[in-house]
Amino acid sequence: MKSSGTHLPSLLGFLLFTIVGILALLVAALLGSVALIKTVNGGQMEVRQMTLVAVSIFEALLLLGAAFVSLLKLLRKPAADAESIFTMKGWQIAACLTLAAAAIWLGSLILENEPVNWLLLPLLTLPAVFLPIVVLFGLGSRSISLGPRWRTWNVLGISMTLVPFLTFLLEAMAGLFVLGLVIVYISSQPALLAQVERLSTQIYTIQQDPEALIGLVAPLLLRPGIMVISLLFFSVLIPMMEELVKPLAVWLFGNQISTPAQGFALGALCGAAFALLETFGVSAQSEDWTTLLLTRLGTDILHVTTAALMGAAIVYAIRERRYLRLLGIYLLCVFLHGLWNGLAILFTFSGVAEMYLPKNILNGLAAPFTIALGVLAILLLALLILSNRRMRIKQPIPSLEEPMP
Repeated sequence: MKSSGTHLPSLLGFLLFTIVGILALLVAALLGSVALIKTVNGGQMEVRQMTLVAVSIFEALLLLGAAFVSLLKLLRKPAADAESIFTMKGWQIAACLTLAAAAIWLGSLILENEPVNWLLLPLLTLPAVFLPIVVLFGLGSRSISLGPRWRTWNVLGISMTLVPFLTFLLEAMAGLFVLGLVIVYISSQPALLAQVERLSTQIYTIQQDPEALIGLVAPLLLRPGIMVISLLFFSVLIPMMEELVKPLAVWLFGNQISTPAQGFALGALCGAAFALLETFGVSAQSEDWTTLLLTRLGTDILHVTTAALMGAAIVYAIRERRYLRLLGIYLLCVFLHGLWNGLAILFTFSGVAEMYLPKNILNGLAAPFTIALGVLAILLLALLILSNRRMRIKQPIPSLEEPMP
């Protein structure tokens, strides 16, 4: 029997995804127009600007796709309620990874070729970023029903709209808090305060030279107090906020998700969408394009794995009142996220020390931190695959008399 009235989640989703999708297209049109005008006036196309154009169009298409499925649900089309299952076969995984590797390889070849890199590099960025994340989502959702199609696309849309907005808001507030700590720390040490004042004068005179700027601020950045505050922000506060907000769609649809396994798969989708936006957001940095995309793979694995674990834990808590399990999984995800961020921050500090402060205790530790990040990425990938297998084993076998909800 069909229910009367408007399906509110689909209505809200349709409006939200359409508005944000159109805004993304407008941003792409604006950036493209500015680049075109600059070229007409004798300037040169910038890779960074054109990458943002390509990324904005791609994200808009995904959001408008989610809006279309929401519209189908509003119109009560059977296609909107069809069951979603996203399972990748071995050859499909191999094909996606091969294409992504080929895109990164071709991008590395044309990176310095200015006549063509402004056009080809943005186009290569799309498969280089998107395909590995699709594979990760496929490993997390393998052989698990995602539920009705409209909800699956709503989860994707929410993770591409509300989640980044809330994350930015919370992290901005946390950033202001940490900035306050830095100001208090500097103000409590007169010698350090005088050093900062001298640096501000020097920075003003050489602001056009990035390497000289880093050399000036390196002694300040590598002070123990500043490093501790940085680790507090990136390894504690950021993971605590992101691991709560990333699976927002699972929190919202928790009562409708039938099994923890389904929560795990939808959580993986939340993490994949979050990783996609985050990686696209930094992919315009053409100077380190190849290295950046390769190192971002580990961060993508982290986001998909922790969001999937949280998705299952949320459904366990809602359906079986297993709140301690939820707390334990949350703390585990925060720890894994914090460990990853901490190693990445220490790697950055080590690189700065090696270049500008050879006697610093972190000098020469970049390689061990890199190895540690690689090992952690492999462990996270294994955790994702094994957790998916465990969830599939625990799925209830549907009765022949009673169809699955």
